Amino acid sequence: MAIKKLLTYDNRTIQELAQWEQRRESIRAHLFETIGIPPITRNTRSIQIVNEEKLGDYVRSKISYIVGEGERITAYLLRSKDLMKPAPAILALHQTVKSGKDEVVGLKGDPDFAYGHELAMRGYIVLAPDHLTAGERIFPGKDSFDSGPFYKQYPGWSMVGKNLEDSKSAIDVLCALDYVDKDRIGVIGHSHGGHNAIFAAALDERIKVAVSNCGLSAFSEEEERMEWSLEDGYIYIPKLRRYFLENIDPPFDLHEVAALIAPRPWLNISSYFDKAYGNQEFLTEVGAQLYQVYNLYKGSKAFGYYMHGNDHSFPRSARELAYGWLDRWLKELTPNTCSA
Repeated sequence: MAIKKLLTYDNRTIQELAQWEQRRESIRAHLFETIGIPPITRNTRSIQIVNEEKLGDYVRSKISYIVGEGERITAYLLRSKDLMKPAPAILALHQTVKSGKDEVVGLKGDPDFAYGHELAMRGYIVLAPDHLTAGERIFPGKDSFDSGPFYKQYPGWSMVGKNLEDSKSAIDVLCALDYVDKDRIGVIGHSHGGHNAIFAAALDERIKVAVSNCGLSAFSEEEERMEWSLEDGYIYIPKLRRYFLENIDPPFDLHEVAALIAPRPWLNISSYFDKAYGNQEFLTEVGAQLYQVYNLYKGSKAFGYYMHGNDHSFPRSARELAYGWLDRWLKELTPNTCSA
């Protein structure tokens, strides 16, 4: 396999936006054919406050809300004590960690991944939900990140598809809060949260700016690509397994999904070697291709791409870059609607 060319479609080089729009629709179609179309309506509702704590610089609320056919999701909502007007908001997605949302808000785990807490300290409203199989959403009698019960209920769907719908529900929640500036919503995540941030930004245009840390790869080159489609445990996308075992091109690749974010601002942060993916040096080529897509929109300034040598991490230097990116674009965005 080789890295799929973003600006090639039907054996022709894409030179105009109209051609790229056709390519975009093809990517979207192949994506949903693989991750599955949601078999249930999202229907986000019944937002409730479970408890609140007033901290030094912000209020931390635990909230819950219902999605789909009655599933209740819990999340932390962080907001400044002194809000005078609607403020920018961030959906903060956690990595593969049993504690889920608790690490993002600094209650457990590694402080380098408490980006929800750090963004709240900068004045952002932050929503940090649990992904299914983590935190308070671990299936009864199962270990964290055991997706077996999900697939028994939804055999034709995928965990990536479910995470995408849950991210959209989280944006529904932010859009329902009168103290959120609904035209200035961003997303950030590391690792598991990093690629979920890519999927969310790619498929929900209410998200105006995105940051992904250690979340991007390319199936065609990734040394650990079978991790995306295991036989048991946490199975991201079951339909990919056959393609990987037979070493043939899958219907879509991750950099194609990332390209759907354009022309909205997006910063990708990756390591040249990442223990979760293996050798990632090929991402330099991927970055060049993504830059060309942004150039089609004459929007190259909205594309950020940072490679480093710090393995599967989110060091202070990278976090400061991420926060600066969010600060820049969430202040400069042109107001839009909050409809999905």
